[in-house]
Amino acid sequence: MSNKKLILSIAAGAAVLAGAAVIVARKRSQKKYEASISEAKANFKGKLNELQRKAQKEYKNASSETGDIVNAAKDRAAEWVKASRA
Repeated sequence: MSNKKLILSIAAGAAVLAGAAVIVARKRSQKKYEASISEAKANFKGKLNELQRKAQKEYKNASSETGDIVNAAKDRAAEWVKASRA
């Protein structure tokens, strides 16, 4: 009878240790994923900020180019008016 109790207690202890090992492994893998997620989040924010700066720069360039084109068209129209009056 005592051998049976000993075997059962060893089996119960092994089951408890296996359960604890599973819990610890899950927590470790969760921490790994959290670290990689935070790294990806920071990387994404950096790239997003870079794209935003580039877009603002392109917008400024486009607005100045548009102004130049409008002024050129206005000058050309003024030349046509002068040519038609002459």
